Amino acid sequence: MDNDLPNIGQEIRRLRKWRNLTLEQLAGQSGLSKGYLSKIENGNATLDKRTTMKAIADALRVSLADLVGDHFLTEQSDGEVMASVPDIRLALLSTGLDSAGEAPQRTMLDLSAETQRVAELRQLCRDMEVGRALPGLITDLHFTATADGANKADALRSIVQATHTATLFLKSLGAVDLAWVAADRGHQAAVILDDPLYVAASEFARSQALIGLGAYQRADRLAMHAAELLRPTTEADFEIYGTSVITTAFTAQLRGDDPEEAIREAQAAAARTSGTNAFWMNFSRTNVNQWRMSIALEADDPVKAAEVAKEIRLSDIPAKSRQVAFLIDHARALHALRGHDAEVVKLLRRADKLGPTRTRNNVWAREMVSELLLRARRDAGGADLRTLADRMGLLSSL
Repeated sequence: MDNDLPNIGQEIRRLRKWRNLTLEQLAGQSGLSKGYLSKIENGNATLDKRTTMKAIADALRVSLADLVGDHFLTEQSDGEVMASVPDIRLALLSTGLDSAGEAPQRTMLDLSAETQRVAELRQLCRDMEVGRALPGLITDLHFTATADGANKADALRSIVQATHTATLFLKSLGAVDLAWVAADRGHQAAVILDDPLYVAASEFARSQALIGLGAYQRADRLAMHAAELLRPTTEADFEIYGTSVITTAFTAQLRGDDPEEAIREAQAAAARTSGTNAFWMNFSRTNVNQWRMSIALEADDPVKAAEVAKEIRLSDIPAKSRQVAFLIDHARALHALRGHDAEVVKLLRRADKLGPTRTRNNVWAREMVSELLLRARRDAGGADLRTLADRMGLLSSL
C-alpha cells in the first residue's frame, strides 16, 4: 500500500528546512523535545493541542494559518463548498458599511428569513447550500444597511448573524484569515447598531476567529469584554453571556491560566437557560460540557475529557455541527489514551457521515487518521480506517 500523508508533520519539516533550522534548533526555540518533533515530522506522533501547534508556528516564524490552514485540502474535499470561499471573500471585500452600494435585490423580510435559514443550514452541516447562499446574502444585506430607509437596523442585525455564520463556516474550512474579516465586519455592524447584546455576539465571533489564528490573548480580551457588556435578564442575555464566559475558560487554558472559575460561572448561566439557541450558539449544560472536553484536551488530560464525554448523549446536542465536534473531541481523548483505535475510527467515521466536509478538513481528525494509518501499515490496517483515510485524501492508492 503506497501512502501519501499530507499532514502537519510534513509541513513542519518543509517550513523548518525553508527557515534553515535543524531539529535541535527548532526544539530549542519551541520549547519541545527534539525527539517529539522528530516523531511529529515522521508521522509517528500527532499534534494534539493548539498550544503545541502555536509554539511550533512561532518558532518557525509563521502564522498558525500557515501551519494548519486550507492548503491541506485535497481532491477529496467538496469542490463546490471550497469554491464558495473566493465568492465569500469577494462579497466581503466588495462591500462595506461606510458608503452606499447598489439597490438590494431582495426585501428585508426575505433577507431576514434567509439569514436564519443559512444559520440553520450551517448547523445541519449542509455546507454546499451555505456556501452558495452566503455571498449573495452578505452583499444584499450590506446594500440594504447602507441605503437610506427604515430597514437599516434590521439589516445590521442580520449582518451580525450572517457574518457569525460565515465566520464559523470559513473557520471550519481552514480559511481562518477570511473568518476574521467576516467576524470583524459583524462587529462593525454591531457597533453601529449600538446594542450590547449584538456587540457581545459579534465579539464571540471575533474571539473564535482569533482562536483559529492563534491570537489567544486578544481572543480572551474580546470574550471577557462580551461578558462584561451584559447584565443578563433574558434567555438570550444568559446564553450570550454564558457562551462568552465559557470561551474565556477555554482561552484561559490556552494561555496557561486556571479555567475553573469561568467554567463554574458558565455552568451557573446554563442553569438559567432553557436553550432558545440565541444567535444559533446552542448554549446549554451540554454545550458547557463540550467546552469542558476541549479544555481538558488542551490541558493534556484525555482521561478527564473521556470522563466528561460519558456525561454527554449525542441526542442532547441539537446541532449536527456540534455533534461532529463532539465526536472528533471524543476520538481525540481516546486516541491520546491509546488502545482504543477501533473506537477512534468508529467515532471519526460517524463524524464523517454527519458532516463530511468539516470532518475531512478538521486538523485533529486528519492528524489522527494519518498517525493511525502509518501504524496500521504493519498489518495492512482495517477496512474502516483505509476507507476513512481515502475519503480524507490521505491515500494516494490502495
